[in-house]
Amino acid sequence: MPSSLQARLRELLLMVASAITIIGTTAIAASLPKMSHVFADTPHGHYLVKVSLTVPALTAGLFAVPSGQIVDRWGRRPLFIASLVLYGAAGCAGFLLHSLYAILLSRLLLGAAVAGVSTCATALIADYTPRDRIGRAMGRQSLFMALGNVVFVFSGGLLADQGWRWPFLLYGIGFVLVPAAVVLIREPRSTNDPAPVSAAPAAARAAQGEVPPAATGTIALTYVLLFVNMVGYFMVPVYLPFYLASFHHGDSLRAGALLSVVGVAWALSSLVYRRLAQRMPYERVTVLTFGLLGAAYVLLGTASSYPVLVAALVLTGAGLGSAIPNLNSWMLAVTPPAAKGRVIGARVCTTFLGQFVSPVITAPLTAAAGIGHSYVIAGAVMAAVAGGVAVALLLRLRRAAPAPEAVG
Repeated sequence: MPSSLQARLRELLLMVASAITIIGTTAIAASLPKMSHVFADTPHGHYLVKVSLTVPALTAGLFAVPSGQIVDRWGRRPLFIASLVLYGAAGCAGFLLHSLYAILLSRLLLGAAVAGVSTCATALIADYTPRDRIGRAMGRQSLFMALGNVVFVFSGGLLADQGWRWPFLLYGIGFVLVPAAVVLIREPRSTNDPAPVSAAPAAARAAQGEVPPAATGTIALTYVLLFVNMVGYFMVPVYLPFYLASFHHGDSLRAGALLSVVGVAWALSSLVYRRLAQRMPYERVTVLTFGLLGAAYVLLGTASSYPVLVAALVLTGAGLGSAIPNLNSWMLAVTPPAAKGRVIGARVCTTFLGQFVSPVITAPLTAAAGIGHSYVIAGAVMAAVAGGVAVALLLRLRRAAPAPEAVG
């Protein structure tokens, strides 16, 4: 196989693998109302069904950091292939299981697989991409994640109309990717080779995987922003099917179609992120995207018709399509090559923990204030984040500005 074709196929494989991590939780979203009815007699069944959507995010968060350590120390390929196999097996198990508790266990195992796939795929993309093109690669990754959201979430809505079990079969895509991973993935050249003796101390520490103090603060900030972003975003797939009960003709198929609107807008936004990144620094893109998400959630919470609902979901997807690749690019831009696995693993951890705790945090809020008002509150939080980053950026620019000359 020509090396150029192999490189293209490998990139496609890694992009598709990235896409299936985002639907590790959302593929069964449209099934939630039917599952709630089926397991109504199970103690706390109504609540546990909602948790089943995001429980993979718990183990994804818990296993992400160890996954990052594994890929830095022992390589990407073995964990990547094993995680794809587990993804298919644990994901499809829900089609056969009859106990809600057994389904929750299979979803926990699915999360461990998602952690491995997500960490390995992102690390491999970064391994094969020159540093000056990482923003473009993250934009493509975001594009595939968005397209995956469209295809799988909409397919989940179609399948859920046939029965609540059928969407679980979508996770069989993990089995499909295993042969391609075996053939196409080769372990990249190690980034852990010792630095030359003559190297400067800072360069030597970076070569050994030590993150500089200045970069640590930036990386931590991206983690916090990704966490907040996921808490807000997962209010959409968790509550939208129930929110539609207040609209006419709300059903599983319509819920799947509306959730796919987010994916379409996300994909379109990912396509233009590269141009946006060329014109604006990471901080300004963060202010823009979180401001857009704030407006989207407020509009979603105040919607009284389907056209307004669609507009709100389009804005949500547009914000996500630029926010996620921007934060990933910002993080990777300051990360030493030898620390990529650990830094990406911690990023996966914070992202998926945000997904998992989203219904835990917001369930009391929606119970007290209602779903619509809860979306408005989420919008206010996003706007506050945008304002905080804007103020920090202005203060930094003011400190960097030259002092005015004294007048004699």
